[in-house]
Amino acid sequence: MSMYLGKLALHDYDLSQKQSSLVAVGAFYVALRICEQLKKTTLINKDLVDKLIQVSKHEETHIIEVSQRVLYLAQNFDKEFPGLENLRKSHFVAITSIL
Repeated sequence: MSMYLGKLALHDYDLSQKQSSLVAVGAFYVALRICEQLKKTTLINKDLVDKLIQVSKHEETHIIEVSQRVLYLAQNFDKEFPGLENLRKSHFVAITSIL
């Protein structure tokens, strides 16, 4: 799921200007949040957030900011990316089979 979100983010002009490590950690964070909701379990805690900050070398506020944009794009895929059906077709089936 995080790969799909990362690829989706690359189509956004603002996110494509960010460091790839920041976009990657933002996509990973959103993927974990989505999995939390679907599985009705807690995956993200303070230790994990601290580890994401340490590994990515980005501030938490920047990670959250990028994550919010990634989530918005995922929720508004058709509106923001009309005509990008290949991205959805190639990854959406794989994502739903995992869940």
